[in-house]
This record gives sequence, structure tokens and C-alpha cells, in this order.
Amino acid sequence: MSGRPLLNRRLDGLGTTIFAEMSALATATGSINLGQGFPDTDGPESVREAAVRALREGHGNQYPPGPGIPELRTAISDHQRRFYDLSFDPETEVLVTAGATEAIAAAMLALLEPGDEVIAFEPFYDSYAACVAMAGAKRVPLTLRAPSFRPDLDELRAKITPRTRLLLLNTPHNPTGMVLTAEEQSAIAALAIEHDLLVVTDEVYEHLVFEGTHRPIAALPGMRERTVTIGSAGKTFSFTGWKVGWVKAFSPTYWNLAA
Repeated sequence: MSGRPLLNRRLDGLGTTIFAEMSALATATGSINLGQGFPDTDGPESVREAAVRALREGHGNQYPPGPGIPELRTAISDHQRRFYDLSFDPETEVLVTAGATEAIAAAMLALLEPGDEVIAFEPFYDSYAACVAMAGAKRVPLTLRAPSFRPDLDELRAKITPRTRLLLLNTPHNPTGMVLTAEEQSAIAALAIEHDLLVVTDEVYEHLVFEGTHRPIAALPGMRERTVTIGSAGKTFSFTGWKVGWVKAFSPTYWNLAA
């Protein structure tokens, strides 16, 4: 063997995911697991029965189209229109993924190049760090401080450099529960437009809001064409083991052809 490490050097210092460690400890000790975002009970019976019927009727048992089953992509598009009055073409602007984590990884690998900087709220879902590192980029944390856990927008502006490529947002926020206000979103959108930044927004908890109102930042003027929005059926319907996530994003190819 050469002196080269077996693992990619970009993963140095990341170690085992904390979720794997905490879940293993909870199982070993019989403890209540507060370390991972899954519910106490399964989701609605009607959803489970729909999945059983689909399997028995031969739907989805073999390879689907690369972007995902067309009916699911259409349902995702309809969901965005119903809740947020946002229009996404299910053929060109919706991608189904194996959970939201794959969506995050795919977005980082697709949009980042070595040397780019990514500003992300901290604390954060630990896969963010690995996904940014694998893309060869640098994660720049913006710490959310107790007790309000609101982002410091002046600090955010100060962290933007010529190398900043992308803002990685998470709202509703895991683990603090913070939901960006309309004013905060408008200010972040203005910074993204001013500095020509991309925005990847993790919105897997979009329907689990206790205070405030969730609104996708992609709905703001000038943001749809620079925002990648990530969602999750697992979180919404309490079937986290099914690993069904998705990406909604502007398709310049589609719009150029449509024009």
C-alpha cells in the first residue's frame, strides 16, 4: 500500500455521523431517542395502504424513470402550487431522490467546485458538512444563538466573500425549530441577489411549524431562478424509513426552449 490514506482526504475530521452513534446508544440502553428526527408512531394508515396496493398492483417495483415516477413528480408540483402558489414543471423542474439527504448531496456536488464557500446555519444536520466537503468546498458557519436562534443578518453579510457561491438554508430549522420570518427571508434574498449567490434550502419540516408561517424563499422576487428547494415525504407523512425526497429547481433549458 502507498502512503495515501484509504479515505478521501476531504473527509478528514468528520468521523461517524452523530445520528448513528446516538441511535445505537438508544437501542443498546432502551432509551428514548431524541437524537434523530423520526416520530414515535408510523404515519397515516391510508398512506400505508396506498403503498401496499401499489406494490401488489405492480406499480414502482421495477426501475422508475431517472427523475422519478411521473405521478409523484406531478403530485410534488401540485403540492407547491396548492400551498405556495409556485409553479414547477414536473417534467423538467422536479427530481425525486432517495430521501432529502441524497438531494442535499446531489445539489452540493452539482453546484459547487473546489475552493467555493458555502454559508450554512449552525447547528446543522451533520450531512451538510460531509456533502460540502465532498464537493471540495469550504463550509462557513453562521451560528444561531440561544435563546431566539435568529440569524444575525449583519454577520451573514460580513461572511460573504468573493469565494462565496451558495447559501445553505434550513427553515423550519433542525434542531432549534426556528422559522425564518418574512423580513429575514427578504433580507437574505436581497443579499443573494446583490452578490449573485445560489440558495439551497432544506425545507423538510415545512409542514411541522408550531409558531410563525413557513414560506419558501423561492417564492420571493428574483429567487426562483437561483434557488434549489428540497423536501421530504418521510418527514411530512412520518414514514422516514421510506426515504422519499425531492428537489424543485428552475430549469433554464426548459425556459429557453419555451421562449
